Amino acid sequence: MDNDMNNEADKKKETVSSGKNKQEKFIHKVLIVDDDENVGKSIARILKRLKINFAYASNGSKALEKVQKASAPFSIIISDQRMPGMRGSEFLEQARKISPDTIRFLVTGYSDMDAVLEAINKGAIHRYISKPWDTKEFMNAIQEGLKQFELIMENEQLLRLAKDQNTQLYELNCELREKTETHQKNIENLNREIDKLEKQIKIIADKPEQDNSLEKIEKLLKEKNMLEQDKLNNLYVELLKELFEQFSDIAIRNGFEMPESDSLNINNSEDQSGFS
Repeated sequence: MDNDMNNEADKKKETVSSGKNKQEKFIHKVLIVDDDENVGKSIARILKRLKINFAYASNGSKALEKVQKASAPFSIIISDQRMPGMRGSEFLEQARKISPDTIRFLVTGYSDMDAVLEAINKGAIHRYISKPWDTKEFMNAIQEGLKQFELIMENEQLLRLAKDQNTQLYELNCELREKTETHQKNIENLNREIDKLEKQIKIIADKPEQDNSLEKIEKLLKEKNMLEQDKLNNLYVELLKELFEQFSDIAIRNGFEMPESDSLNINNSEDQSGFS
């Protein structure tokens, strides 16, 4: 019986390609639990007709061991109610704690309806199959149970995906907030530097007597005939270069860019000096 009924292929998903369309198909596995080997074989024949993998256990203790050791949850557990040692309803209640997503069927006679109702109330079973069963109805029940299991698996997968996406969004939000705060601090630092520069410019602008200092020097030197015109022009250009370098240094330290000296024609003493 064990050699015929134990099918060790684990439940998994395989991708079936049909042209450009791809769909996911579950490879299900069902656990049959019944101390009567003939009844187990009868259920196995139904599963074979549906092309469903299955495993067999002759009592509740062996079945619990299979549930615990399974690498993936069984899609359905079909258990008889009247078994020696552990009733089917008791076994399914314990199996639910180990594998809560598995669909659980209880096979029983009408005389065991009290046990069935008790198991339903405890949430231990999803469906009961009465003896003797109608094969077609039994097959339909199995197919519906497999669809229910697939929905449970898909919902859990969507839930995991949603949690992962929420985690990623939270991390991105934290990173964006951190960058925003850093950017804001940089802007505040730049604004403070700009304020300092504006104050310095205002101080210089408030001293107009310094604006014509070069003209005064030029006039004095001409009156004393101390320098020729070309030398005055060269002096003027050198002063401009010195001022340009100082302002360039200040601008670079504060994150500004100054135009190239060539673009300002500082080296053209005849155009920039203004001396005649």
